[in-house]
Amino acid sequence: RPVASFQLVQDKLAKMLAEVTAMQLYCLRLGQLIAEGRFTDTIAALAKMNNTNKAREVCATARDLLGGNGILLDHHVMRHMADVEAIHTYEGTEIIQTLLVGRSITEHSAFV
Repeated sequence: RPVASFQLVQDKLAKMLAEVTAMQLYCLRLGQLIAEGRFTDTIAALAKMNNTNKAREVCATARDLLGGNGILLDHHVMRHMADVEAIHTYEGTEIIQTLLVGRSITEHSAFV
């Protein structure tokens, strides 16, 4: 019986697809804001914070679905996880993005 035929697997796949679609829509909206000249650093920080966090979750779920095979390079999940971790670190961790957004909301910098 194929693994994809199990209800819990289909549930996880559906949720992963929903997250990826939401991330794509976020990026589409960013493009629209750039075209309209309304793009800000805060919006960029929100997008980075959201999309890198969700991408990490999707990769972790994909790895979990494959069980022990999820850590093998044959299935590409670990390569994608490494790519997402690099983006997460390179673009600034979620904490840094949160501080940038918080500064915009409160008009007080929490950076020391």
